[in-house]
Amino acid sequence: MICEILRTGKADAVVQGLAADLLKPAKRSRGRQKALPWRWLDIADQFRRMREEDGLLYEDALRITAEKFGRSESHVRTCLATYESAQEDAPRE
Repeated sequence: MICEILRTGKADAVVQGLAADLLKPAKRSRGRQKALPWRWLDIADQFRRMREEDGLLYEDALRITAEKFGRSESHVRTCLATYESAQEDAPRE
């Protein structure tokens, strides 16, 4: 289908981009793929419950979650960012 559109000479930028990707795919990034943070879903869910159900302040929930899982507060923040990214990428019903 893309070939037919290209042959007519009326292909827009989107179709041209698709054709270019088919002919020469983008290079993969070098190195190993990044792994998800350790127990990110459990940590993010625990934090979310403390904030929403228990009504704790952000800093308090952050500190308690970090202590419970034996991780740093920055690790908990990374887990939260991963959780929020997954929520944004999730299909809507």
